[in-house]
Amino acid sequence: MYLRLTILLLLLLAAFTANLCLGEVNLSPLQAWSLLYGHGDEANLQVIREIRLPRLLSAALIGLALSTAGYLLQKLSRNQLADPYLTGVSSGAALGVAAAILIGLDLSLVPLIALMGGAATSLLVIVLSSRGGGSTASVSIPRLLLSGIALSSIASAAINLVMPVFGTQTMAQGLSLWLLGGLSGRNWSELLPAACYTLPALAVALMSSKQLRLLSLGEETAASLGLDVRKSQLVILSSAITLTAGAVSLSGLVGFVGLIGPHLARRFVPQGERLQLAASALCGCILTLAADLGARIILPGQELPLGSLMAVAGGPIFIYLLSKSLDQVVER
Repeated sequence: MYLRLTILLLLLLAAFTANLCLGEVNLSPLQAWSLLYGHGDEANLQVIREIRLPRLLSAALIGLALSTAGYLLQKLSRNQLADPYLTGVSSGAALGVAAAILIGLDLSLVPLIALMGGAATSLLVIVLSSRGGGSTASVSIPRLLLSGIALSSIASAAINLVMPVFGTQTMAQGLSLWLLGGLSGRNWSELLPAACYTLPALAVALMSSKQLRLLSLGEETAASLGLDVRKSQLVILSSAITLTAGAVSLSGLVGFVGLIGPHLARRFVPQGERLQLAASALCGCILTLAADLGARIILPGQELPLGSLMAVAGGPIFIYLLSKSLDQVVER
């Protein structure tokens, strides 16, 4: 198990190094790492420290957050097709960004608005999916997924109705660029706030691996084993929502990472929730680093939208992984 995690760490190091080295100014690995430690000419030092490093760390943070959130929701719902965006985070964030653009708020506030919109929508989804009352209340996972889909549809419809009526073409283009997802221009001032709430959520998720394992057995079984089902559900869901909202606020919508990452992790680490969580985080980092590198270098002088590139590359990969999983189920 640990050997496989070591392989993932080496792949992550390779992806990290490639992102440091490649771009409009290509550097050797030795040059890139030397510049990272402050040795080299001033121009290249600025490229590494102020442009490439915050961008690649942003990509890694997004992959880590989405893949971990996807694993949490898949395990909690016992559905390997569950996606972090099913909680309504993406549509709520998009609605918040659309409102900010229409009102004319400063663009520097867009990440905060996206975070608040996504978190608010997800909180409403949890309220709608709660059942029972008092200390016996719990969250119905099927109802949560259906509520997320319904609210996402409402938010998307609201955007499609309001933007053409009240927005200009420039506003619509700005929203479209955000929806396509990307990391162009990301800097330390955007990365650090996102890391402040994303990394603690990851720590909570890792510490909840035992509760996650019990919940995956079913609510009644988990309760019979002494687990506080309602509290555990809320902690895990809050972690998943915070991770997803943090990623969306930083990059816009980047699909398939929350689906593919957990599937790859389970192939590397077949059992053990804590190790699978760690593997999911590593797989997500590798995926987004590779996709962002492709977005920067595939077309010289242009940058492809990260979300679109991830969808084009991730769709076939996910179909392949899903077919392999189905074949294994049939064989059993």
